[in-house]
Amino acid sequence: MKLLRIASAVVTAAIAPAVLLASPAFAAEAFNAVAVGKPAAAPAVLGKDPVGGSGQQQDKPGEDPQAAKDRAAIQAILADPATGPGVREAAEKALKGSAEDMRKFLDVEWAKQQLSDDRVLVARITEAGGPAVRKAGDAAMAIGTREALTEFLRNGQHVARFEDDKAELARMLPGAGKAVTEAVNKLLSSGTRDEVREFVQNGQHKARAEDDRVALLGMMKDAGPGLKEGIVKLLEKNPTPAELRTFVTTTQHELRDNDNSALISAMLKGAGPELKKAALAALKGTPADRVEFLKNGQHAARAKDKAGDQGGKDEGEGADKSGSKDSAAKSASDDGSATGTGTGTGAGSSTKATPPGSSGPLASTGANAQLAVAAGAGAAALGAGTGLLYAGHRRRMATKR
Repeated sequence: MKLLRIASAVVTAAIAPAVLLASPAFAAEAFNAVAVGKPAAAPAVLGKDPVGGSGQQQDKPGEDPQAAKDRAAIQAILADPATGPGVREAAEKALKGSAEDMRKFLDVEWAKQQLSDDRVLVARITEAGGPAVRKAGDAAMAIGTREALTEFLRNGQHVARFEDDKAELARMLPGAGKAVTEAVNKLLSSGTRDEVREFVQNGQHKARAEDDRVALLGMMKDAGPGLKEGIVKLLEKNPTPAELRTFVTTTQHELRDNDNSALISAMLKGAGPELKKAALAALKGTPADRVEFLKNGQHAARAKDKAGDQGGKDEGEGADKSGSKDSAAKSASDDGSATGTGTGTGAGSSTKATPPGSSGPLASTGANAQLAVAAGAGAAALGAGTGLLYAGHRRRMATKR
């Protein structure tokens, strides 16, 4: 019995230092790793095995204290969600090896694989970033040291992204609705880096959805039947911000063009040649062509059709007037009333020509009739005067006798 108790005490004394020293030693090493630029490793979680998945740490019986500490450090690295694929692969390989393999991983492979993972991560961030992020990422990659890459990942990318986010806010303002405008102006004047990032990633969609609802209600005032029906159906289904945005930017234009096409097609019935020609051209053209036709083209075409109709009426009236004049002239010629002033009368007259100064008969119509009356009156007056003079002369002769 005494021998058994002594053996137990010896085993306990041998194990106790390893258990007591493991956590403090790892904490100190993790702190030192961060100080020199290595990634901070999360503390090992008891009861979890990031490598084997058995639910227990893979401590080996009889392992020396240093190897136990190295194993715990590697397990903590694997437990960190931020650990990259290169480091993770090398760490898992080291845990399956000897104590020397684990020590080599911590002394050499960790930093080497971390540098490779950081390069990949910086490249991804740079490619997906805005102009400022790309510029900062390219500069860090050009330097290429672990310190330059770590600085970019910890600080540089966030400073550069804040610059890009503020530029994105400014681009949102032109054409923005009330909700987006108010939010953007507030963030540009006093927003923090996190507030601006949150709005760019999420908040802008909520604010724009509010503006899009207002825009849809405004469209109802002059919407055609197809567009109006589309708006009503959309609002009835409680749309997401993405659905509202799609309708405002795309769907509304499609429905509006359908309404315009139907309106133009209806104009073809009873249209004049110019209006029909312009309408068919608009139907075969682009949505912009149809908008232009409804705004201006149809009116210009109607004016041309109206001018063509008026010209046809004027030509018809001119032909009627000309025909009337020709008929009147022909009638006058046929009945002998259009008498000439020369050596003969109008065609169809049976009266012979009379010499100038002759008292022969004159035509009985028109201006010649008036002239004949005046000539007859003058002759009568002349005859009366001659008779009076002759009578007076005879009285004077009788008196002298």
